[in-house]
Amino acid sequence: MTNSTAMSTADNINATMSLESADSETTFQFTITGQISAIEGVPHLVCVDGTAFRIAQKQTNWTEGEVCRWRVIPSTDSTGEISLVSSVSCESISTSPDSDDICNLIGRVIQVGKRNPSVQFKVKRSEQKTLKLTLINASTFNLKVGQLLAVQARRIGRELHIFAAQLVDEEQENTQVENPATSQTEAQENSLNSAVIAPLQNSPISELPEPTPPNDTALAALAAETEENSWELAPAVRRRNGWEWEAVSPASGRRARVYVRGKRIRVYQYPVTSSVHPNRFLAAEIDDSDGETTDSEQPITDNLTDRLIVIPLGAAKGIGASCFQISIGPYEIVLDCGTRPKGYDPLPALDALKNPDLLLISHAHQDHIGAVPVFHNRFPATRMICTPGTREIAHVMLQDCLKVQQLSEDSPELFDEGDLERTLFCLETQPIATDFEPLPGLKVRFINAGHIVGAACIYLRYGDRSLLYTGDYNTTSTRTTEGLKLADLPTADMLITESTYGADTHPNRKSQETALLEAIAEVVTKGGNVLIPAFALGRAQEIILAIRTNALFHKLKIPIFVDGLVRAITDVFRDNLPLLPQSVRNFAQQKQEPFFDPNSSPPIMPIASPKERPLAMAKPSVIIASSGMLTGGPSIYYACTLLERENAAIFISGYTDEESPGRLLQGLKTGDTVELEGKQLTVRAQIRRFNLSAHADKVGLTQVIAKVNPKHLILIHGSLEALHQLAKAGELQQKHYVHIPNLGEAIEYGQVPEQMSRAKIVQMDLPAEFEVTVEAEVEGAWIRIPEAVVESDPRWQMLAGTGVLKARWDGFNLKLSPLSQQHIAVEKAIASGEDCCAVCQFFTSGKCQGEESPLFGFQVDPNGKCPEFMRRDINGKNGKVKVEIEDDDVDEEENEEVEDFYIMPDDD
Repeated sequence: MTNSTAMSTADNINATMSLESADSETTFQFTITGQISAIEGVPHLVCVDGTAFRIAQKQTNWTEGEVCRWRVIPSTDSTGEISLVSSVSCESISTSPDSDDICNLIGRVIQVGKRNPSVQFKVKRSEQKTLKLTLINASTFNLKVGQLLAVQARRIGRELHIFAAQLVDEEQENTQVENPATSQTEAQENSLNSAVIAPLQNSPISELPEPTPPNDTALAALAAETEENSWELAPAVRRRNGWEWEAVSPASGRRARVYVRGKRIRVYQYPVTSSVHPNRFLAAEIDDSDGETTDSEQPITDNLTDRLIVIPLGAAKGIGASCFQISIGPYEIVLDCGTRPKGYDPLPALDALKNPDLLLISHAHQDHIGAVPVFHNRFPATRMICTPGTREIAHVMLQDCLKVQQLSEDSPELFDEGDLERTLFCLETQPIATDFEPLPGLKVRFINAGHIVGAACIYLRYGDRSLLYTGDYNTTSTRTTEGLKLADLPTADMLITESTYGADTHPNRKSQETALLEAIAEVVTKGGNVLIPAFALGRAQEIILAIRTNALFHKLKIPIFVDGLVRAITDVFRDNLPLLPQSVRNFAQQKQEPFFDPNSSPPIMPIASPKERPLAMAKPSVIIASSGMLTGGPSIYYACTLLERENAAIFISGYTDEESPGRLLQGLKTGDTVELEGKQLTVRAQIRRFNLSAHADKVGLTQVIAKVNPKHLILIHGSLEALHQLAKAGELQQKHYVHIPNLGEAIEYGQVPEQMSRAKIVQMDLPAEFEVTVEAEVEGAWIRIPEAVVESDPRWQMLAGTGVLKARWDGFNLKLSPLSQQHIAVEKAIASGEDCCAVCQFFTSGKCQGEESPLFGFQVDPNGKCPEFMRRDINGKNGKVKVEIEDDDVDEEENEEVEDFYIMPDDD
């Protein structure tokens, strides 16, 4: 659930607070998922995010390290911070928790903070002590003293933040106070229990107005920080615990970002490119208590207009931790900074970085963005830039990355909540298809990559050198993205391209989608369940849209459940419809919810709690859950149940890593056994794979390479097979310097790959033709070769190796061919007219190919002869004999050229 809008529907409140009697549970419930641990000998309740609360009462029986779901009563101070908790009960949980800690209450507002966004509630509980609690985020809802409210709050750190609130209609009764000694206030509070229950069971419930962002506070902060008063704010965006604005000053053209959370205000000014290097960002944080600001600068570096060096720090000869150090001109640029999915070595080689000037991010998949908070922590003065779509998605993806680190024993905690918050706030954005200059003289352009929402290829140019980094891309459009257009790509000196499917050609995407929908329908109409493990970012939303708009599923009305990270990402899509294709926007403009809608046909509903997962499999259904490779998340939970059902199916929808459970399942048949989550399972379900990849295949990859036409082609982000298969495709090795680098290997512009032959270097670097002069004399003619060619062109050295050439005139061109010593020997043997190996039909490439000959497989003397000799016709077309030789001193490519040389037999 995102924080862009306040949750204020009656259904959401009723779902979690059904009231049957006026006891304490009807008016207050707060659950925390965590474990009890002793800190300095005192029991604490430690949440999954690491926050620890001292437990008020003595715990007599508790198990160290056991994660449970605890129902607690918190105590809060005047600022809203939870000081300690009292445990009421707990229940064990069998799966990894993936829901927030939520507090539900019905209480009366008794105080609203004037200088901070706090509000104090009085919660009346039957036969128990009345609670007084202070919550945060009151300014968002315009709360007033005396209101009776049904409230939902989320625990963020040590505070409870309101994210949903509704007025509760109180029964209009003129209750007479029978006991004169009872005050009017007490009488009102005694009748509160009955007033609480009825309105939640019986409508109407009046909604509170939409929260109003504190725009004036943001403008005042901008003016104070920049000394400019012409700032204009874009519409405010709700973040998890505050408001955020993008701002522009029409007078100066400057851009900035503002964040407001109560008294805490932060301002980030986008740097203005100057003619002096370097151009570092100016970030300032304002606090009402001290008003201090900080900034940082870096030393000037020299201008090197033709320098271009690429060093992979990750994703070399594999997939994961994409990161590339680019030295272009005087600058050190970093492209992407991701993590590996394996916990043992998640980071790219960041220690190789010296003093990076800029980080550019292609898209928000974790193997490209997961280590950005680590980078920012190490290099806080370095600017970070991505597209607007990537930044929006990064809020969810990086938060999930942090959550995985905190929950997994195999994953080291790379960054904390503070690192994440600072990183996201300082992450600048630039639009797609617009040139910008983040550093003096450095031209940068984001080009739509068609991979996922916000994904971009990155083009760099400085002086005489240029580079294009593709990130991940797709030349085919999908339901959530427009495909990369070849016309948008510039030429570049170097191209760094992904090679995920460098060895494959995709089937038609539309036919694969149709086949998937038909397969789903076949299973559910027979009463079964279908699990689709899907990448939470992009793939899941594409499948949701495909089902949502399919006529067959309109008739079936089978429920579609969505679980895991898919829910949060889908909310980002829904809140940022301008980032999606026009077809999705048109759908939304027709007042139809494009993604989640329990009232649509078919109904599409998110799973709000692990408790709901068994219900999703109780009847025929489709379940779309992360992760796509079954490496974690709720998809594992569903797979463990559905694999052993004969009427169920698991449909893999795209790429799976070779070592992932998703790849393992694809090779299994009915009756096979497999271990998932420590359980031995017998496969009875149907398992199929459909190709809905978000990556370009071999055809798309070669099309992009041809359009960019680089001198240096650097292949990364693929298996060894994919990398080498792509390197061999078409004429890539004849047209480009092809590199498949190792981690840390430097590739410099003009540097020739070690494996490239001399002949190919000549073919690529030197002109195919040069002019000669023909000088006639009495007894013939001389051909004069230009002195520059004789002295510097290695092809002339090949021609002049023996001093014997053959010339052939084709009517337009005079073609010269060098003759090696073996050529000359073969020619003389043929000219002798004798029966010999040179004219034997088994003589090929200087060796005997006659299987019955004792010389079979050996290199032979062209003048020799054996009992198996069989003369070939030397008076064929044009009187030519093809001379095939093999010279150990000539490499393979040169030998191929020699085999095309022809000589004429003597006239006699």
